[in-house]
Order: sequence, then C-alpha cells, then structure tokens
Amino acid sequence: MGCREIRRMTPATIAFCSVLILGAGCAAPPEEAAPAPEVDPVAENEAALNELAAKYLQAVNRGDADGLAVLYTEDAIRFPSDGRRIEGRDAIRLFAAADYADVDWEMQLHVEESDYSGDLAFVRGTYAITLTQKENPSAVYQEVGKWMDLMRREEDGSWLIAREMSNRDYPPGLMPDPPEEEG
Repeated sequence: MGCREIRRMTPATIAFCSVLILGAGCAAPPEEAAPAPEVDPVAENEAALNELAAKYLQAVNRGDADGLAVLYTEDAIRFPSDGRRIEGRDAIRLFAAADYADVDWEMQLHVEESDYSGDLAFVRGTYAITLTQKENPSAVYQEVGKWMDLMRREEDGSWLIAREMSNRDYPPGLMPDPPEEEG
C-alpha cells in the first residue's frame, strides 16, 4: 500500500473509530448489584425481643393459652414463684388454660435490661398482675415482682422463650396497699 491509499482510508477509519468510541461512551455501565441495606443487629434483635414481650402481654391479658404457648420453645421450662417447674410447650399451655379458666388477668411488664449473644438472649424486668375472679369480680388479687427470660433464636430467625423465671416481691396477701392519692 502506498501513502496515497493510506490517506484515502484515513477518513473512513476515523469515522469508523469515532462510531466505536461514541458507542462505547453511550453504553450503560455494567449493572452492579445494589448494596444490601445495612442492618443493625442490635436494633433488629431489640425490636424482635420487644415484639415477643408485646405478644406475651396480649396473650396473657386475653387469657389465650394457645397464643401464649406458641411463644415458647418446645423444650421450654417455666419456674413460677412458689411453684413447681413447668416443662414443655404443651404443659405450659395446659397450666395457662387452668389459670385463665376462672380468673381474668391484667398484666403489665416493664423491660429493664436485655442482651444477646448469637442465638441466645436474656431479658429481665418487673411485672404487676391483677387477677379478678370471673364469678366474683370483687375478689381481686394483686402481685408485683420481677422476671427474667432466656430467649432462643429459632432457625427461621424468630425468638422464643426457652426458660422463664419469676419471683414475687411480697408473699401472697402481704402486698402493701398503694398510697392514697392527695387532692
């Protein structure tokens, strides 16, 4: 090829290269997967444990033994104040059903501390219970105390109660009367 032929091809080569360069510049960059949103495991676990406590309260205050039992692991153990331990979800369900049969429950829980490590967590706090006999609404029993639960994260990511312990602050019938309101 002589110089003359190279000069003749130069405009065509320039045009072709320009099209390639423009096309490459207009092409979309390769799609990258959007980064997954950062999840704060502490906040996520706190929210899940608080949700479990809320479901617990709802079940107790409705007198829902089945709704309460599903919040426990199959091998859960409860250690109630002044009582025998209750082992297993089914036994917890039966015990709760007997409790709810003759008495309406009104429970309040206060969470004071929680922490977790891996698939285990503990939550502790205080409680107040008012029990009213269904057949005699003037028969009311009140109790305050403290509680601590050991929770276990299941394979599906949900938290359930594995161990539960409670202890009343006063012996039955010896709870001091609340102070009279002034005004």
